[in-house]
Amino acid sequence: MNFSEAQTYLSGALRFGIKPGLVRMKRLLALLDCPYQTLRCIHIAGTNGKGSTSAYCASILAAAGLKVGLYTSPYLVRLTERIRVIEGLAGLERLAMDETEGEISPDAFARLLTRIRTAVGQMLCEGEEHPTEFELLTAASFMYYLETNCDIVVLETGLGGRLDSTNVIDKPLASIITALGYDHMDRLGGTLAEITAEKAGIIKQDCPVFLYNVFDLSLSEQDQTAADGLLRQRCRSLGATLDVVRQADISLLDYTWSGQLFQERVTGLTARTRLLGVIQPMNASLAIRTCAALGLATDDQIRTGIALARWPARLELLRLDPPVLVDGAHNPQGCQALAATLDRLLPDQPVVFLMGFLADKDYEAMLRIMLEQTRYRPAAVVCTKPVSLRALPEEPLAQKVRAILNRLPDGGGNRYNEAVWTAPTPEEGAQLALKLASDQSMALCAFGSLYMVGYIRQTLMQEEQA
Repeated sequence: MNFSEAQTYLSGALRFGIKPGLVRMKRLLALLDCPYQTLRCIHIAGTNGKGSTSAYCASILAAAGLKVGLYTSPYLVRLTERIRVIEGLAGLERLAMDETEGEISPDAFARLLTRIRTAVGQMLCEGEEHPTEFELLTAASFMYYLETNCDIVVLETGLGGRLDSTNVIDKPLASIITALGYDHMDRLGGTLAEITAEKAGIIKQDCPVFLYNVFDLSLSEQDQTAADGLLRQRCRSLGATLDVVRQADISLLDYTWSGQLFQERVTGLTARTRLLGVIQPMNASLAIRTCAALGLATDDQIRTGIALARWPARLELLRLDPPVLVDGAHNPQGCQALAATLDRLLPDQPVVFLMGFLADKDYEAMLRIMLEQTRYRPAAVVCTKPVSLRALPEEPLAQKVRAILNRLPDGGGNRYNEAVWTAPTPEEGAQLALKLASDQSMALCAFGSLYMVGYIRQTLMQEEQA
């Protein structure tokens, strides 16, 4: 297959849906000579912050001179973003200048998918189920990291953990569990305890665990206690050490549009991240604690890695005057962090919002979090539709937005009706929102489904360069 044919083959597996379980994955990998068994991995699960924590870990390890495989999902623009190799500090510095650096090449991807297709054909001849799209992609990543001789792989789960296809890894160097919350409840369970149990499935015998403190999350006391107890019990039963990263362990020393300077008190290390989200020092600290405990990087290498880490479309500043921000907040917890960050960056300032969600998400809760507050002022809202079969159409979203805005204390007389716009595509939404913001020199914040923000980011960057 060529790359186009490989993409078509991969997307064809979407018809098999999402089917948690490891039987298909283990059989597929066995037919591919088990490429995962010799990989040294740091395994990462959680509801929010998985991607940025993965990026911090990979960046630190590359700054330490290691050849690092980085597996993440979903992608923003290019499928090849999901499988990346960063070759030491030089590769990390190139990545800081070119976001395509280290991505698997189209030719390599097509070659690996061709081999995988042959293995799948054998599975089908044996009467076994066809692997899912994510399983095919995960298998390709393992093969690529093995053939490129990666020193270490930072492996982000796709969904949950216990039955996620990445969880064939028997003994990771460490497991990291980032911020927990309510998402994918149709597959992971309707209670936080059930969701936590799925994430905790990546904890393995005698492997160290690094945890985002659940008592620092915006959850009920009952949820916090249940999640914490479950995770501690899992660690005890498997002889896994548990290191909890707490908000109280972090001192914020400086916060500007260029980033955040913070001190991680347990290690005593001071570092600067250019990522603006208020939760980023916690995510960075998870990576710091992990890499320091494993003895994989010196303090100077950790500082360099944190400073060079990048994670596109996660509270990313595309322009400063006026500010243009893009964020992949797509659940209530993510929106709480976004609202808190806007409060810090744009106190009592007007903001133009561009948003779009999947219909099966709790978008009403997200709208209330972002709009029912007094910390910044929604000046206009552009509603659009993500590129997904599960997308919420723009007009029903706009109706919800108008209803919420007109219930605000200053929203009487339907004053916001003329401030809510619709656009049928993310690209058109980005152009309209940027015009509204630019005409009145107001900040623009685009957020919502990751199926949308990649298109928006690309359009806004093109408009900026024009």
